[in-house]
Amino acid sequence: MRIPLLLVELKQINRKGLRWFFLMLMTTCMLSACEIINPSEPVPGYIRIDSIAMNSQYSTQGSSNSRYTDVWVSVNNNYLGTYELPVTLPVIADGSTKISLRGGIMANGIAANRQAYPKASTYDTTFGMNPGKIHQMNPVISYLPGTVFSQIEDFDDGSLSLVNTGNATASLQITSQNDPNRFEGNSGFVTIDANQSLFEVASASAFPLPWNTEVFIELNYKCQTEFTVGMFITTSSTVFQYPLVNIRPTSEWKKIYINISELQGIVSDGIAYKVYLRSDFNSSSTAGTIYLDNLKVLY
Repeated sequence: MRIPLLLVELKQINRKGLRWFFLMLMTTCMLSACEIINPSEPVPGYIRIDSIAMNSQYSTQGSSNSRYTDVWVSVNNNYLGTYELPVTLPVIADGSTKISLRGGIMANGIAANRQAYPKASTYDTTFGMNPGKIHQMNPVISYLPGTVFSQIEDFDDGSLSLVNTGNATASLQITSQNDPNRFEGNSGFVTIDANQSLFEVASASAFPLPWNTEVFIELNYKCQTEFTVGMFITTSSTVFQYPLVNIRPTSEWKKIYINISELQGIVSDGIAYKVYLRSDFNSSSTAGTIYLDNLKVLY
């Protein structure tokens, strides 16, 4: 009578063992399936970009001063995105990696008009990207070969390529070497008040502009009162003014990139062009001084 009881007990033990075996087998399979469905994520490397510098040929291209607010990033020729500077970016890559950077501007000083500056080169470099490591990048770019400068005014050679128009009562002057407000070398300045109520200067010589490429004005400025940057446009029948941007007061030196390609849609028969700068003093104006430096017209 004890033998059947022993067989029953052995069967029960075997059943429990089989259940445990199958439970462990199912758990292992499920864990393996999870690893297949959710594989471990790759560890990125990082690139750190604080700023982008310009290196220009001073004698033919003027100052190297620039103001790139953004960086346009490509990795292995694939566009990654546009980011405000400074920035640290994760990059999923291992080993030799090509990084391409372009300086970004706010065209016409408008935050919504961000673009890679089309007159500057791309910074390309290739290096070994290591997961988890931060690679500090210090890009230096230059103007593209073939860039034409129609006008450069840096206020440093004693003569001016900007002259008063006939209506002006306030004159553009050059700072002294000990003026704490000057920017690079010497700068231009003018004071607007009730006695000198109209400031208006324009390019001393007119120049042609092509419209098969983008045309820009670059300008450094600091001002206590608002002023306008625009163009005098000469056609076969007339000369007229076209305002481009109004620049608001700022206590710090800033740089603006003005895209004047919109003129192509305004006038199709322009023969010659001049940059003008203008400020009017009236009852609602604030008397003050405008400082200028590094005016360029380029395409």
